[in-house]
Amino acid sequence: MKKRIYEIIEVSKEDDTTSHIYDLVMMFTIFMSIIPLAFKQETKLFTTLDLITVIIFIIDYLLR
Repeated sequence: MKKRIYEIIEVSKEDDTTSHIYDLVMMFTIFMSIIPLAFKQETKLFTTLDLITVIIFIIDYLLR
């Protein structure tokens, strides 16, 4: 199981669909985390979005 998680997160092979999906999700998450920084006002939507992206980044960090 550890090896497969490593392959998904670190090693992106041409034929590994799961790894490509993971990469796309992380790129989308990075993009979404920048959106609240682009606005000066703080809304509930931006706060929630920030919290969700931070949780995703923490999970990614722990898996690595």
